[in-house]
Amino acid sequence: MDYISNNCKWIKHQLDGFCLTISLNRPDSRNAMNVEMAIEIYDTFLNLSQIDQIDVVVIKAEGKHFCAGGDLKDMIDNIEEPKRGVEDQLYSVNRRFGDLLTKINECPKTVISVVHGAARGGGFGIACVSDVVIGTEDSSYAMPETGFGLPGAQIIPFVVSRIGHFQTRRLVTTGDIISGEEAYKLGLINYLCKNLDEASIRLDETLKKIKYRSPNGIQESKRLINEVSKKTSSDLLDDGARTVAYMSRNSDGAEGLKAFFEKRKPSWSKRKG
Repeated sequence: MDYISNNCKWIKHQLDGFCLTISLNRPDSRNAMNVEMAIEIYDTFLNLSQIDQIDVVVIKAEGKHFCAGGDLKDMIDNIEEPKRGVEDQLYSVNRRFGDLLTKINECPKTVISVVHGAARGGGFGIACVSDVVIGTEDSSYAMPETGFGLPGAQIIPFVVSRIGHFQTRRLVTTGDIISGEEAYKLGLINYLCKNLDEASIRLDETLKKIKYRSPNGIQESKRLINEVSKKTSSDLLDDGARTVAYMSRNSDGAEGLKAFFEKRKPSWSKRKG
């Protein structure tokens, strides 16, 4: 935990074996994400690359709601037109959320969100960039920005990637609130649970599954997934073939293949917990 600060004001950290839990901690504000919280989460993900011990990051929230989206007070506080030659702080406030979602989306670790209550705006965005989403029946998801006369600018690319253009257009034009059940049917969440107690059981089951998967294998798989829209199919398949060849001889692939033929569980090189 040398690289993970314990002095954060708006989030909590808890390390358990190979899993780091980040808890959003502004329950009185429905965990609306202010600039300080966004920076704390961003810095946590930035530093994760230096910690081999951590393979999984769980994002959850204190209080009754997951995240009400961005804190509009930050926008109001920076509403004045910037002076000539001075950076536009309103631009910076908004763009920072895009940087945060990009950092989570590109994280080589497995990212799991446990969502209960409201997930709006940026909270919805966090769910869309997670590898696994465990949602409760009382969870709900929406893009409220057009109700304020604004576009959902920073989350739109990630929502489209998760549920497609068609459904995203519906959400921005109508402001519809998606229930936990509908989110499950749309493929936004992977597991629908009755309550947080059941979600906790599902989380434990999911972590047990991940424990026996290769950290390097997951990292390289996520890298290739993120390259799908950036490379031609031929280039991506070449990249994948080179990666498999290398890892089969030098990385977890060598251990995994050996363990398979020896009929034993593999011992992954970076697994600490």
